[in-house]
This record gives sequence, structure tokens and C-alpha cells, in this order.
Amino acid sequence: MTSPIMNALDALVKSKGGQIAEWFEAAYAQGNTPFYSSVDLRHSGHKLVPVDTNLFPAGFNNLSPSACIRAVEQIKCYIAAQSVPIKSVLILPENHTRNTGYIDNLAALYGLIEQAGLEVRIGRMDAEEDITEVQTSDERILKQYALQKDGTQVRTFDGFTPDMVLVNNDLTAGSPNILRGVTQHIMPPIGQGWYRRKKTIHFEAYDETARQFGSDFDIEPWLISSVFHKCGLINFRERKGIDCVALGVEKVIRQVKEKYTQHGIKEEPYAFVKADSGTYGMGIMIVRSGEDVVEMNKKSRNKMNAIKEGVLTTEVIIQEGIPSIDAVDGAPAEPMIYMVNGQAVGGAFRTNGEKDNVSNLNSRGMRFVGMCDEGEDGKARVTGCNFAVYGLVGRLATLAATREEYGDDYQI
Repeated sequence: MTSPIMNALDALVKSKGGQIAEWFEAAYAQGNTPFYSSVDLRHSGHKLVPVDTNLFPAGFNNLSPSACIRAVEQIKCYIAAQSVPIKSVLILPENHTRNTGYIDNLAALYGLIEQAGLEVRIGRMDAEEDITEVQTSDERILKQYALQKDGTQVRTFDGFTPDMVLVNNDLTAGSPNILRGVTQHIMPPIGQGWYRRKKTIHFEAYDETARQFGSDFDIEPWLISSVFHKCGLINFRERKGIDCVALGVEKVIRQVKEKYTQHGIKEEPYAFVKADSGTYGMGIMIVRSGEDVVEMNKKSRNKMNAIKEGVLTTEVIIQEGIPSIDAVDGAPAEPMIYMVNGQAVGGAFRTNGEKDNVSNLNSRGMRFVGMCDEGEDGKARVTGCNFAVYGLVGRLATLAATREEYGDDYQI
């Protein structure tokens, strides 16, 4: 869909694509390139903004055949750039692997790595048997192997010792004992798990990245970033810290109103209150004033009180809401961009017919529709989208993830 921000970024990509590529190359020379990531975007017409950057992404089953080809090529590039030879990979998945959609993702990820010429196994950290079989939606069988630790090496029960461990578990519950002290190449580093990573720290890094990019390429940073604020020491169930959240909401709304006035935007601003760690669309609420927070009922407080695996929400990010003008079959949608080796390789739209265009779409009723690569495999795909522009903002968010600072080593 065309819009002022899409047109501006499209013109930038077309006129300065070579300079942008050099800018990213220089930026990544200062840090480690992630093996993979995915970035959730929201497009309001005035803005195109990352709202979540996932370092343990699922959903590779939504990629088109052309996107898969691009992903395989970038896997090869990533492997070739490493300082030690990598010929075998162990995927460590989420523990909830009876979820068919997630199993489809594992099968797709397995296939991409195998097509890149690597030997692949899927491990299982919560295994009760040596081999656990799970089934994809098209009835293929995936085998997951129980793990053992041998000194500083992790391997499967039958002796498969990988050169690289690819973590596809967001580690909300903590750093797994079986990976501590392991000397194999682990990606992402386990210290980037949600038990430790913070959205506010990510968006601080992203704001600085957007400012640098905006300065170098004459783009106002607010058009590709969102206003946010952090509150800590919160217990929603006991109403502790609620006043901080309410004041934070008022601060964000006020700042967004000022920007709306500056840009002639007539809409009423709103904000999301989100758990500062975690994913799966849990621990999220929409607010339009601090009063909405103060007047939360018991049911709403209980929903905000804990996220995946029962982890308590003690810190939140209050983030500018971005109403979506994207739609699929009349339902609101948001682009999701998949990155491999820091490069955008493909994407999908998350759409949800049970929600409106201001809501959190990562909730019950959501589905995924492929984007940009038209009809190659007979599946429904949204065409006419500007993947180069989506990819640009996705690359900025992924670069920012490499600049997050937590004060000690990620490898813990």
C-alpha cells in the first residue's frame, strides 16, 4: 500500500541503495551479525515502525519459495563468515512442540539449513525419551533427540555433536543449564533470551540507530520509530507501581500529541502497555490515558501480571500505538519481516479479523498470509507490497539488536 512514508522510503532506497548497503556494511563491521531475526512492523501511512524484534523467530513456514532461496543463500554467507568451520547444526526448539504451526516452522527451518549444505538435527531440552516424534500439518514426521552434556560440548544421546547450536527457544524461563559453559558456536547467544533481554533497551538502541540513519539519509527519525517510556517495580495483581505506569502513559500520549500537531495528524493518540520482556502477544493492553491504567479491573490486572511460562511482569514498556492502514481481505494486518545474516529474505502479514486496526493483532484469531512473491506455489499472497522498504526498516531493527547493552557478557 502506498503512503507518504512508503513513498519517501521507496524514493530513498531507489536513489541511494548503494550508499545504504555500504552504511549497513560499515555498521555490522562493529558487531556480530545475527544468524536470524524477525521484525514486526506497523504502518500508519505517516510512519513505518518496528514494534517488536524477535531474536528467536518462528514462522519460517510462511516464507515463499523465492524467500526460501534467499534465506538459503544468506545461511551460506553466514556460515562462510565464521572463524571456525561449521558443518553441522543442532536446532533447540521451544518446549511446546505439540503446536502444529510451530512444528511447521521447525520443519521449514530444518529444510533451509539442510539446503545450505549442513547436517541438521533437532534437539529437545525437555525430552522424556531418546527420540520424540512430532507431526507437521501435512503429516510429515520430525524427530527430536534427547540431549546430553559432555564436558563443554552438548550432543544428542546418540553422539551427534554439532559445530553450531541454533536456539529457537526464546528462553523466557531462564538460561538452560545444558548450554552453560558450552564452547560450541551458539546463536543467538543465550544471554539474549527473554529471561534477560528488555524491550526498552532494544528500543533505546533502535532510537539511536534511527537517529544515525536519519541524519545520514535525511529522514526524520520519528517517522521510523516510536515514543516509549519504562516503568519498573510493578505488581499488577497487588496494584503496586500502577501510578508510575499511569504517569508514563500520560507522558507518551503528550509527546505523541505534540508530534501529531507538528505533522497535521488528526487522529487521537494511544499507547500499548507491554511486559518489558517476552513475546507471544502476552502481557499487552491498549490505553488512551493514565486513567485507563488506574481503573484496570481485576481481570485485566491478572492478564498483565504474568507472561509465558508464568513469569511475573515486574517491568513494562509504554509504547506509542501505531494504527495500521494495511489490510488483508478487509482485516487489519501488519508486516513481519524475516532476516537471515542481517539481510531481509522474506516476510508475511499477520492479520486478525477479530481485531480493529489499533489493536494487538498477535492474539486469538490471527492468521498469516505471505507477501510480495506472487503466486509461486499456489498459496494466497499479498502482492504489490514494497518489500525493499519493509526490509530497510527490518534491517535497522536487527542492527539495533546487536547494539543492546546489558553490562555483561551475553554468553552466560
